[in-house]
Amino acid sequence: MLLNGDDHASYISNRLKKDPADYRPDITHQCLLTLLDSPLNKAGKLQVYITTASNQVIKIHPSTRIPRTYKRFAALFAQLLKRLSIRAEESSETLLEVIKSPVKQHLPSDCTYIAMSTKGRLVNSRKFIPELNTAKPIVLVVGAVAKGNPTMDVDYIQDSVCISKYALSASVCLGRIMNTF
Repeated sequence: MLLNGDDHASYISNRLKKDPADYRPDITHQCLLTLLDSPLNKAGKLQVYITTASNQVIKIHPSTRIPRTYKRFAALFAQLLKRLSIRAEESSETLLEVIKSPVKQHLPSDCTYIAMSTKGRLVNSRKFIPELNTAKPIVLVVGAVAKGNPTMDVDYIQDSVCISKYALSASVCLGRIMNTF
């Protein structure tokens, strides 16, 4: 079972002695739908990795179809965390896979690493993204959390930017970035 702050608040608070607000896999669900439905992904120009709070790294194959309902998503990810990989039914292609941590070892070495954070310097994404050197891969690190700025703790980040004067949900932030690219 995939824990979430709404359905398992008592267990998280009393047994785990943690804040239920920190258990928000629904945010990851929204973000994955935004990313995998994007034209950037459909053009084959996007690779998605998830790093969990417990430092597990999940690689998402670009052809993965994330379930549209949260309930089905939660069941799929609970199965993933138990089996460590999910394969396509029609082929032997691995769609979701728990891979060795840290995530940086799976990224190209010549990347530009940019954190998306409300604590970053404010930029206009329509101006900022075209100015990036697209000759080398660009890694965007986005915190899919309800509170806090986990991207500010990533040690390999070269720049930290904010694309709105307002705090945006991770999904809206990703949508704006995907559309700009």
